[in-house]
Amino acid sequence: MYLTNRLPKLKKTLAIGFTTLALAMSFNAVGKGVELMSEAEVEGKAIFKKYGINDDLPKLGMSSLLQGEHLVEHVSRSVTINDEVRQSEAYLVQNTDEKGNIDLRIKYDPAKLDENDDVIAEIENATKIEYRLRNYAQSYDPSTVTATELDNGQVEIAFNYSKYGLPQDIAYFRNMRVKVIVENGQPVSMIIKNTKPFAYEKYTITEYRQLMSFVTLTDGRVVLEEKSISAKGSTSKGEPVTLATTVAPVVFYDDLKGANILSEDRLMEVSDPRFREAKIKLDRVFPLMGDMVRRQGIDVPLPFGVSVAYRKQDMNFGFTDFDIMGQELNEFFDPLKSIADVSAESFTVRGDVNILPFWNVYGLVGKIKVDANVDAEYTGQIGQEIKETLNNKLPGLGNAFCDGLSALCNRGTVSVPLNLNYDVVGVGTTLSVGYKQFFASVTGTYSKTRMEGSDKWGDGILTIQPMLGYQFAEYRAQIFVGAEYQGLKPNMEGEIAGVELGGETFYYNVGVDLDKWAYLIGFNKQFGKNYNLSVLYNQGETRNAFTVNFGYRF
Repeated sequence: MYLTNRLPKLKKTLAIGFTTLALAMSFNAVGKGVELMSEAEVEGKAIFKKYGINDDLPKLGMSSLLQGEHLVEHVSRSVTINDEVRQSEAYLVQNTDEKGNIDLRIKYDPAKLDENDDVIAEIENATKIEYRLRNYAQSYDPSTVTATELDNGQVEIAFNYSKYGLPQDIAYFRNMRVKVIVENGQPVSMIIKNTKPFAYEKYTITEYRQLMSFVTLTDGRVVLEEKSISAKGSTSKGEPVTLATTVAPVVFYDDLKGANILSEDRLMEVSDPRFREAKIKLDRVFPLMGDMVRRQGIDVPLPFGVSVAYRKQDMNFGFTDFDIMGQELNEFFDPLKSIADVSAESFTVRGDVNILPFWNVYGLVGKIKVDANVDAEYTGQIGQEIKETLNNKLPGLGNAFCDGLSALCNRGTVSVPLNLNYDVVGVGTTLSVGYKQFFASVTGTYSKTRMEGSDKWGDGILTIQPMLGYQFAEYRAQIFVGAEYQGLKPNMEGEIAGVELGGETFYYNVGVDLDKWAYLIGFNKQFGKNYNLSVLYNQGETRNAFTVNFGYRF
């Protein structure tokens, strides 16, 4: 009875280690961090300064909303799939109050929206990205800047966008090469082209070209006159697709200098009271301080996440002590020669939220299935004591007893198989930090298990995972190494409800020989801005484990 009933508690405690599934979040929470510029980067910024180019100019390729606090823009869009053409147009109206809060609205004539496209939703999504990027820190890579003085007196300045500072929403800008034409210290035009295919919206783009022209306002400011984007590629079904988008400012408003009107006709049109209006909700509560961090050029992950994880862990360990009902049984069962072989599988669901850009908290629930076999080394001491007692009473009787029950009198192995199922719940947190392509994080999980059919939860277990990693920014992938700590006690103790000996509830205290630390190695891959897949392998002296986690962020 002792060996059969003490193992459920033992397996339940060991199984808690299978709930440590928080790695995926730490990958997404990694930022760029503080950065020291190399000599090449210093020279690149000096080229911008020499030819009168503002560091904010490259951002216009990503967002035109940074040009002013109060402005109106006209947006036209066409999508051609095979021979079907879909065309739509609308206006963006931006206003900023004295506290810096932005009110952004879409104004449109329903007759000018293609009924086959949800144009308002697409414009809204694109505008939210541009809003987040309006104050983005350094967007270009200074180490890639070159300048060529042309024969006509103009200067061609070329550069790449930064592959570290760009968020996943517009990660395709990492594949762009930019050329700016400058004349007399003023930008004339800017051309952006792709260097490799990339995913854009729901299409695969093979050819991308963005052309921007600039104009000088009456107050001396240089602003965007027009931005046109043309792209060719294919749909998910392999159909050819051509995209064309044009963004043109209509009017800039200044609290002191009044209005700078670029198109009288469009200003009259957008003032039509019959136009419908849709407000864009820009700000989100989480993560706190998200905007402040983005302004430093640090990519902030989407705040909420849901993930599912499967883990298989195998353990092989020994014992140090057997104590039942306060009585040591080491003379009957040799703990140093007894071995437990445990295989457990877990399936968990986790929900999480980024409280701060570098701090994530989560909760999880799931199931654990344990298959175990305990080979207890029986010393034969019970049979030998019976044999000696019987021989003292009647010579030869003890020998005859042991001849009939040799398993009781001789040393041997008693195998006890177990098949157990548990519920598991837990909470945890991840802290992370990054510098360029390197990152570090630590994840802690506190979890409990309960045998199915029981209403009593076991003792809580703390699991900690520190790790270091390297991220391949262009491929949205990370590799990492580290360690995993499972805070299991060197002894398992508890009671078995419903089992009594001598009127007392059956209780036990079993010493186990477990290594709390294991090495880990793994990788994480992001798919688009919402999905990620992580794989982890653990190896220690007494355990090894394999974990797969698939997550969705929103």
